[in-house]
Amino acid sequence: MRVKIALIFILSVLIPTALLAYFGLQAVRSEKLIVETNIRRVYESMADVVEDEIKTALYGLSDSFLKDKAKVESILINQASMFNYQVKIFDDTGRPLGGPPPKDLGAPVLRKSMRGISYIIAVYEKYPVLIKGLEERKHRLTSYMAVIIFSALFVLCGSFFTLSALSREWRLTELKSEFVASLSHDLRRPLTSIRMFSEMLKTGSVQSEEKKREYYNIISGESEQLTNMANNILDFSRIERGRKRYEFKNEDITAIIRATIERFKSYMAHESCKVTLNMEPGIPPIKIDADSIAQAITNLLTNAFNYSPFDKEITVNVVKRPKEVAIEVIDNGLGIPRSERKKIFRRFYRVESKDTNVEGSGLGLTLVKYAAEAHHGKVVVESKEGSGSKFLLILPMRARV
Repeated sequence: MRVKIALIFILSVLIPTALLAYFGLQAVRSEKLIVETNIRRVYESMADVVEDEIKTALYGLSDSFLKDKAKVESILINQASMFNYQVKIFDDTGRPLGGPPPKDLGAPVLRKSMRGISYIIAVYEKYPVLIKGLEERKHRLTSYMAVIIFSALFVLCGSFFTLSALSREWRLTELKSEFVASLSHDLRRPLTSIRMFSEMLKTGSVQSEEKKREYYNIISGESEQLTNMANNILDFSRIERGRKRYEFKNEDITAIIRATIERFKSYMAHESCKVTLNMEPGIPPIKIDADSIAQAITNLLTNAFNYSPFDKEITVNVVKRPKEVAIEVIDNGLGIPRSERKKIFRRFYRVESKDTNVEGSGLGLTLVKYAAEAHHGKVVVESKEGSGSKFLLILPMRARV
């Protein structure tokens, strides 16, 4: 999408502006060249006229007269004076005949050596402001074209980033639509199970106490799953609107983790899932929001469950570090491709997998990230495709709240 946008704007803005600048400068150069060529022809004509007049004046004079340098130079000065101060004669030493030219004429624009006579005809520009004006016009137009190109680049970059932002918004809208469709499907399954098993229990078609307990457990588990989904959506909505409130208190993190795992086991009782808890001794109470941390751990466990094969094994390690507590949730699942690892914490994003039928809102890991950041901690993922994943929820011992 971004490559297409860049190509469109390069073709529609940058290239036309560059061509406009190029042909504008070429036009000025061409105009300047024409003027300079015509002026030079005038200079050359003036020099030729003076040379012809000098040769005509010297033709037929006696040798004794031609040997008199002062007389010859007076003729040269007289013939050059037909163009006032525009034409001066210099000898071979560079001495100007009849005195130096006026200073306002500047340097000569044409110098021509006369054939047969050791003198030089120098032609000056009577109106040097003309050439200077052409140069200034060229510089002004060059600056003008540079401003146009610079502005076009700004327009190009601004438009590109604007359309990139629109592209992200379009993608987010698509994700929201997918989220609604997915959520509708995910809600239908547990609701169908609850309704089906409730009807069976209500009509008395189930006689075995063991079966009744099994169905009660399924109903309880599906209800817990619905509650977890609803809590995720509500919390995400509050966070997005800036209305989420955390109550930080000194809590026994070990008790919260144990209770969360037991609750997770209870509503996953009808599934084949083994959860092992390993906890280092001596972990002190830390200042946390108990509900958000419990929800984050539940989301990590649910994520591990969803992306694991049939024989699901989840290991939870609670490790004490010098200034923080690390909660590790390790699964034996499919792993996460390297290209997906930065995306999994995005809202509504779910890793597609043909090997698992993943349910959920796509908000679980997003809420884990939000909870970690609210506690000035972080969440880290370590994974190897095909070999499972490890998520680390790292919380500081003394939260800066």
